[in-house]
Amino acid sequence: CRMTPHTLDASVVIPTHDRRDSLRAVLEALSEQTLVAGRFEVVVICDGCTDGSEAMCHELRTPYPLRVISQEQSGPAAARNSGLGEAIAPLIVFLDDDVVPDPQLIAVHLRAHLDDSSAVVIGPLLAPPGFALEPWTRWEAAMLAGQYRDIEMGKWEPTPRQFYTGNASVLREHVLAAGGFDSSYRRAEDVELAYRLKDLELNFHFEPNAKGWHYARRSLRSWLRIARAYGEADVSMYRDGRLMTLQSMARECKWRRKTLRWLAEGWGGPPV
Repeated sequence: CRMTPHTLDASVVIPTHDRRDSLRAVLEALSEQTLVAGRFEVVVICDGCTDGSEAMCHELRTPYPLRVISQEQSGPAAARNSGLGEAIAPLIVFLDDDVVPDPQLIAVHLRAHLDDSSAVVIGPLLAPPGFALEPWTRWEAAMLAGQYRDIEMGKWEPTPRQFYTGNASVLREHVLAAGGFDSSYRRAEDVELAYRLKDLELNFHFEPNAKGWHYARRSLRSWLRIARAYGEADVSMYRDGRLMTLQSMARECKWRRKTLRWLAEGWGGPPV
């Protein structure tokens, strides 16, 4: 039966495209949450899946309500908007289909919103212990870990640029008030939304204990293609008046060159 919003505290929204085995690991980990299973639901959006992901979801037995939406491939922004349309809880927890949640992830997100109804909560995306990352995804994980350390040490406050929907949460009413995700963005659609959430004068929080273990599996070609898409998204946001996007890139350029040099040396010898 369809639950009413008052019976659930959180809706976990997970878009997916042809990652059946990875998605299954995420859904099984959600069965181990410390939050009582009856207090949250999971909404999976199969975005043009052709690998049996939808059938796997229907066959899986979970202690929490699991609903599956199937649609033609439209991209992550459109998929998350579909999930928002189906979600019935006041709090939306966004997870990616390759981010395995720590047992207390949902409880930590929920507690942060109980303390601040204007919160936008960012959970860390962490390299899983014992999982062999490729050099490029290992570098990416190291950069994220450095940002998280700086935030925890109080060097700077979390900003929209750390709002990755691989592991983040916000009240559904705030996402709707901001207008949802802009489906014209194929990457960085979460960061673009976060800028509009900031326009609503919401408060960005980093919760280190809302841990998500990111099992990143990307070829170098795919990783470079994604990086290019993020750069194009930054330019689009700048043209839309988000001046801090390219300003942040300019500040980061000096230290990013050093890390890219390190990556090049680790992958193929000293750069020429």
